[in-house]
Amino acid sequence: MKTELFIARRLRLDPGDGRRRSPAVGIAVGGVALAVAVLMISMAVVLGFQDAIRDKVMGFEASLTVRPAGSYSDSSSPVIRCSAPMADAIREAIPGAAVAVAVSQPVILKTPDNFAGVVLKAYGEGHDDAFERGNLLKGNLPGETTEIAVSAETASKLGIRVGDRVDGCFFIDNTLRLRRLTVSGIYSSHFSDYDRLTAYVAQPLLSRLRRLEPDEGDIIEIRGVAAQEIPAASLALQESLSRRYVSGELTGAVGVTTVFDSGAIYFNWLALLDANVIVILIIMSLISGFTLISCVFILILQRIRMIGVLKSIGATDGQIRRVFMLLGGRVVGLGLLLGNLIGLALIFVQWMWHPMSLNPEAYFLTYVPVELTWTQILVLNAGAILLAGILMLLPASLVSRISPARTMHYE
Repeated sequence: MKTELFIARRLRLDPGDGRRRSPAVGIAVGGVALAVAVLMISMAVVLGFQDAIRDKVMGFEASLTVRPAGSYSDSSSPVIRCSAPMADAIREAIPGAAVAVAVSQPVILKTPDNFAGVVLKAYGEGHDDAFERGNLLKGNLPGETTEIAVSAETASKLGIRVGDRVDGCFFIDNTLRLRRLTVSGIYSSHFSDYDRLTAYVAQPLLSRLRRLEPDEGDIIEIRGVAAQEIPAASLALQESLSRRYVSGELTGAVGVTTVFDSGAIYFNWLALLDANVIVILIIMSLISGFTLISCVFILILQRIRMIGVLKSIGATDGQIRRVFMLLGGRVVGLGLLLGNLIGLALIFVQWMWHPMSLNPEAYFLTYVPVELTWTQILVLNAGAILLAGILMLLPASLVSRISPARTMHYE
């Protein structure tokens, strides 16, 4: 191998006469660089988009939800209590998770000129409101029983601002109840499917209307579980709860659902994006592979006489093939270096300054998110090197068909 490396290191990628550079080499380097840069950017955009949408869905929907068995809607589900056995079961299955009861209640918000139907959400002690605070455009989250935070879409429809008052019409136990609420904040997550239906109030408001204790609600939400750990955590939690129900510690049967159930439509949509990356991978592999094979063929044809000389002095076909494989490796190396520089530079610019924007009504985001880890970058480059090595075997096999006697007459 030392002999092949010695020869390959002393060969130039351009023709030996030095009069002009071979365009094939430049095209091959550009093809590899383009493929690597496009794949890197595509992966960063898809992964960033998936993570951004996943974070939004998991902001509205808890990682895991415990609800009474047989309940299918927040408006009709029976009450669940976060009792000591319930809390112990959750802590046993998912240590360190954030646990809080949640109460939801449909309401009609009415102003003198318009009305809108929304679902009020309130959380008990233990809920981390970082997501809700991060979406605030104006004002604050509700702190009093007479306050409400609405989405920018609802505020625009009703023509209300922070500090304005709105009437809330509740239908509870077939009875109409009215409450005058003050708008404490306006938020926007750019997730219109949730924004148009969700408003926030303090837990005591719904607890008084529904006659609930502070540790009672429609569901118990468990947050802070990593997406990849949710399926296993769900099984462990269901087993822990079932064991306590059978032993009599829990008085009612409960079920566990995950964010993948409640937000299935969005996660299925995100899964389709993986197909786009596969299509791009195939297309760019074909482009870079064709240019790389052509380049190695040209490198061989440019050195027919050299191959004849090497064969005449005893070099084997395998040794000569390795010389051109190493020479093609230099082309791949230049392409990878250039492609990585371009791809990482564009990803960094987008990550820092967000020059590429999106229509939030269509994509739920205001700009193109990007996310890529060093492990993924290394895997991408390793895959490119492996694919290039396999592709270069085809043109390198041409060496075995070259006759030393005929190469002396080759021009």
